[in-house]
Amino acid sequence: ARTVRCMAGPLRVASTAGAAGGEAGKGAAQGDAMRAHLHEAGEDSRERRRTQLVYVLFLIAYLSVQFGHGSNIGVAVSLPVTESSGSSKAMNLALGSWVMVGVCVGLPLTPWACRTWGVFQVCSVCVLVDVVAIVMMLWPGITLQQIYAVRFLVGFFEAPFLPYLQEWLARFGKHTWNVWNTVLHAMVPLGENIGYIIAQELFAAGISWKWAFAGQAFALALSACLCYVYGGSRYLDLSNDMTQTFVDEEPTGAVVPRNVGDSMEGLDSSPGGDHELGDAEVEYPVTERWCVYWATNASLAAQLGFLSGSKYVIRDYATRQGFSLHCTIFTFSAIALIGPALGGSIAMSGRCIRPDQWSQHKRTLAFLAFTSSVAAAVAVLLPYMPDFLFWPALFVSFTAAGCVYPAAQGIINIALTAVRVIEASVYQVQCNNIFFAMPMPYFIGKTMDTLGTRPSFIFVTSLQVIAAAGFVFAALSATFTEERSAWHRLVHRMAESDNQASDVEMTNQNGEGSSWRRFDGVMGSDGEQALDSQLTREDQESQSLLNQAK
Repeated sequence: ARTVRCMAGPLRVASTAGAAGGEAGKGAAQGDAMRAHLHEAGEDSRERRRTQLVYVLFLIAYLSVQFGHGSNIGVAVSLPVTESSGSSKAMNLALGSWVMVGVCVGLPLTPWACRTWGVFQVCSVCVLVDVVAIVMMLWPGITLQQIYAVRFLVGFFEAPFLPYLQEWLARFGKHTWNVWNTVLHAMVPLGENIGYIIAQELFAAGISWKWAFAGQAFALALSACLCYVYGGSRYLDLSNDMTQTFVDEEPTGAVVPRNVGDSMEGLDSSPGGDHELGDAEVEYPVTERWCVYWATNASLAAQLGFLSGSKYVIRDYATRQGFSLHCTIFTFSAIALIGPALGGSIAMSGRCIRPDQWSQHKRTLAFLAFTSSVAAAVAVLLPYMPDFLFWPALFVSFTAAGCVYPAAQGIINIALTAVRVIEASVYQVQCNNIFFAMPMPYFIGKTMDTLGTRPSFIFVTSLQVIAAAGFVFAALSATFTEERSAWHRLVHRMAESDNQASDVEMTNQNGEGSSWRRFDGVMGSDGEQALDSQLTREDQESQSLLNQAK
């Protein structure tokens, strides 16, 4: 016993020392893990700041591109019509068409070029050539036909820009895609309206309009160079197999990757779900809804025709109504910028509609039909408005029309299911360019040359009426083409009843064998009674469905 007690003391000391050593080792390991975590957090913070700065530089570059488009329109509406030189309003306004012709030619070639050489390499070359083409606008004594060729080159080499930016956002801004994509597209009206104002003010002040394009070339070249120097291939070359960098650590909304080849996990195509509005993922239909897609696509193209066509005719129409040139330029530019932005914020707030949820597509289409109808009703009355109500009425019309773009964009993006998102985007751009953006400037100018300014303005407002009618048709097609609708079930049941009644075959058994006879809804014996009872039940169901549909 004494020996055990004597040994117990050293054992307790040794165990205590071992426990202290274990605690010290565990503390050291935790300290190393904490330092590694802090170092990783610091790296992530630096990565996020660098990603944000590259995104801001992209915004400046894209703003300068849209600034050039607005300056082009401002020059087109400001050029004088002189019979000695053979110019006309149609020839001047056609300046806005050749950019879209270049985009339409370059856009189908973009996927092939990106697959062959890589999207970063293609966009790098296109930016360089685009800057050179913009500088060509500064050539002394450049003619109108030469400007046509230069603007075609500008549109052709700017075609890959937006697809590249969308893919870049899908990789580096995936968790903030909604916000970043909205801000990116906000550069379109902002840049166009700034260029629209500056080009006309330079022309009115007697200063050469070429200074607008000189400023555009400088801003685009500077922002592109800073992107390349600061971002490098790590942030610009999307072909690199690298870890994605997200700005938000805890995303507030889930978005579907823009690249269909990306992971599609978590994609919910069911109508319901327990997700809240902020956490709801994009919902797609089970099959393609072509009728709804094309009705919405064509209507949106007409809607954009109304918004962009107003830029070509408002200067001449407002000055003929007695408004001063500066009042017309600044008032219309403010309305074209604030009105659609205000309407778009209402549609994107999520309180009225959810354009990215197919389970709510009928509600979204009803919203589109209502807002576009309000815009159409006000637009039709614009030529008959007194002077003191003209600009407020135009603001109301543009605000209601601004609600359309984000809502219709949501329907277009999801109507052809998740595997056709890119195709849906390409079809949308080509539909707008081919049917409205390319022919409309020349057609408006030709109408102004032959019929006058007022009929041209009425034609532009009629595009809003066409858009409203198209959205109403889209809402009706969504109702009557849905498989769960009463009308669809009624037509399906009636077709089945007709097929059963007209193609009934009976077998008459006798001692010599069997013979087949075909009857067209008329039978005898037990077969006739069975068929009559079946048809009676189906007629009752069809009549009930018909009453429900009525």
